[in-house]
Amino acid sequence: MLSTLLLASALTSSTTGPIATRIPFAETPATALSPRGLRHHEALRIDRDFGKPEFDLVIDAWSETAQGDLADVRLWWVKTTAGDRRSPLSTKAERYVDIDVRRDGPDAMRVSVRGGGREFAFEVELDERGRALVFTDVVTKDGTKVDHCRTTSSRLIAKRVLGIPVGLGALQVSCVDAQGRAIRGKATLRKVR
Repeated sequence: MLSTLLLASALTSSTTGPIATRIPFAETPATALSPRGLRHHEALRIDRDFGKPEFDLVIDAWSETAQGDLADVRLWWVKTTAGDRRSPLSTKAERYVDIDVRRDGPDAMRVSVRGGGREFAFEVELDERGRALVFTDVVTKDGTKVDHCRTTSSRLIAKRVLGIPVGLGALQVSCVDAQGRAIRGKATLRKVR
């Protein structure tokens, strides 16, 4: 069974490489999230139905100020009662889930999160104005699938046994489709081994 800590670790990751070394992978005040040459974007906050209420999860992105390319994407904690300070989870906790961050081009990265036999994914892309936006595939309450829906808010729901969080249950999403319509649903979850 996954504990709350292990469930939360399903959403903590960063890419690797020379750019990533300029972004602290430690407890970091919000004021230090834009090192020289990089522009920080808080792309999406993820509320959750488990754990300490003063912590949310966040997808942060960085773009290079010189070229405008997407430099890095990270999922980690944000402590709302401490000036939105960011912090990663422990390496030990991350062993229980698989986080995969892959580049899809100079202005796009895909973040896949696998744990407890389930996977969901986010696409982080820079728009024409250089803002980092998050997209995910969503299924509405009536079963309609909306691909590549621009995610504006989300809430992670734990799978529970006897009231105890044991895995990824669902990711509720509010988003805007390609036609500009507001959509509410759940991120597409895929069963994996």
